[in-house]
Amino acid sequence: MDATDSDIETRLLGLPPERWEPLWAAVDQLLAEQPSVWEFRTQNHDGSLCLPYAVYDDAVNRVHDALYRADVIVNFDWTSWDGVQRYRGEVLADAPVADACRMLTAIVRAERFSDGTIGRTLDDGTFQAALLRLRAWYDSVA
Repeated sequence: MDATDSDIETRLLGLPPERWEPLWAAVDQLLAEQPSVWEFRTQNHDGSLCLPYAVYDDAVNRVHDALYRADVIVNFDWTSWDGVQRYRGEVLADAPVADACRMLTAIVRAERFSDGTIGRTLDDGTFQAALLRLRAWYDSVA
């Protein structure tokens, strides 16, 4: 069963500051480093050709890992969630914090099935908007 907005917010409220601090440090680094945080590669380091795959900057990888360590990634049916289209781009500022978590979850899980998902959402601002919404919520309750 999918977590409700209230379930997600309650879980977030229960997280200790030491879970959040590495996430905010990684987010700050990502936002400061913007524009070249990912690329597609079609060659291996030895020059041999390969299927294209996304390669992310260390800042992106740190945010990705910190989202899991902070327990922000939530269990829900992300493949059926309409918020992926509804919140596309930078329109998450007034959304419930639970939807920011859902968006981040959908993005990082979709990356497993479609290389470059994180990169495309970095390019259109969705990833940053979800992180900023989560941060604004955190700052309002901390």
